[in-house]
Amino acid sequence: MLFATDKTYASENVPESKAKITITNDQTGETKVLSPKETKNALKVNSIKKFSALAADSENEELEVGYDVFVPVNIPTSSGSGGMTTADTDGSSKTAGGVTAKLYVNYDVSTNNEKVRLNKVYGSWTPSSSMYSLSNRYVEAHSGTVYGKTIVKKPTSNSFSYPTGWGYNYRALGQASPRAWSSAKISISGMTSTYTIKVEFTYS
Repeated sequence: MLFATDKTYASENVPESKAKITITNDQTGETKVLSPKETKNALKVNSIKKFSALAADSENEELEVGYDVFVPVNIPTSSGSGGMTTADTDGSSKTAGGVTAKLYVNYDVSTNNEKVRLNKVYGSWTPSSSMYSLSNRYVEAHSGTVYGKTIVKKPTSNSFSYPTGWGYNYRALGQASPRAWSSAKISISGMTSTYTIKVEFTYS
């Protein structure tokens, strides 16, 4: 993309969104939200940028925010049922592994801070080894409900990029804030259990 200038601001000049990471055991229905302690080393806020205004849209600012999240799902190396995160202990020996989920959005905010326009949502899933495979991939984002727009996609590969072509809309606050999320089912070779991982964050 071409910008009027290449000035990039430090990440501290852009409000940091909070990501919520959940792991669900698809067989038992148990869902675990990773704690701040568990995500301290796994969650990487990446590429929070505030670009200068586009020449053709000089009254607005273009921003980009994203997260790289390592979601741990253990492989038992002896008797044991496996674990949902590296924080679990059940007496068996385990090998820590999992999937790195990346989720990013590119969006514009009007100078009066009243409107938002989602331009693109993109990212990927990267297994830590060939023992992990992914299916049931979903990517969703909205520009603020109730009157905003929503994109819902089902990627067929482990990477995705979806432009929206949307215009501006008035942004909502609270639970209706502009939001993006992705999910995928993890299967582990030799195990019957599957796990669904989800990454979600508000971006404006």
